[in-house]
Amino acid sequence: MTNDNYFAWRIKAENEFQSLTVASQLKTVIQHYTESLGFDYFAFLIQHPVPFTRPRIHLHSTYPKLWIKRYEQQNYFAVDPVLLLCQRPGRGIEWTADLFTGAGDLWKEAGEFGLRSGFSCSAMAPNRAIGILSISSQQPFATQHRRVELEVKLHFLAELSLCALERLGDEAMLVLKNDFSQRELEILKWTAEGKTSVEISLILSISEHTVNFHQKICKSVSMFPIKRRLPVMQLQSD
Repeated sequence: MTNDNYFAWRIKAENEFQSLTVASQLKTVIQHYTESLGFDYFAFLIQHPVPFTRPRIHLHSTYPKLWIKRYEQQNYFAVDPVLLLCQRPGRGIEWTADLFTGAGDLWKEAGEFGLRSGFSCSAMAPNRAIGILSISSQQPFATQHRRVELEVKLHFLAELSLCALERLGDEAMLVLKNDFSQRELEILKWTAEGKTSVEISLILSISEHTVNFHQKICKSVSMFPIKRRLPVMQLQSD
């Protein structure tokens, strides 16, 4: 991947995403770029950090629908290492059997549904929503030798997708209304970053008890009932 080729690709992609007039067109454009990279399917998952106990998730995808259903049934959200590692925007994740060690039958079942290799990367929107773009292939080929290319291109495509959805006013990019104080918003931000109560207390120079107190308030005013630590997922209709 030469600089000239990359910048030409980048300009072309930016123009195509900016030309979108409705959010439903996004799926076709991402699928086009997925296939141009030599892959078969994509999933673009948008996750909001609030409410942090049950994050709101939207999914634009061409994955087999039976696989998405199976993924939800098995609650693979809770163990999928890709979702955890992609909380750090811009870091490319190559799918390997070793990566999914400890994730139960996730890797095995994904292969049975035709997802035998893949690569993921994410970007962050100004409202702190994370957009995780994953592309997968029915063929079990190594992507390590293409790591730099895939990381750079998927990160840019994820950024373009988030910008397009925000520009088009898609509900996936809407921030939940809340009555949180500035202190509570700070605590929510650090909680979403994966910090513990002790770490947040040190960062904000307040007691751990105060952190826990504000976290309980945030839970109580959440618009979602907190029964299980499961995401609220909304699939983009075809």
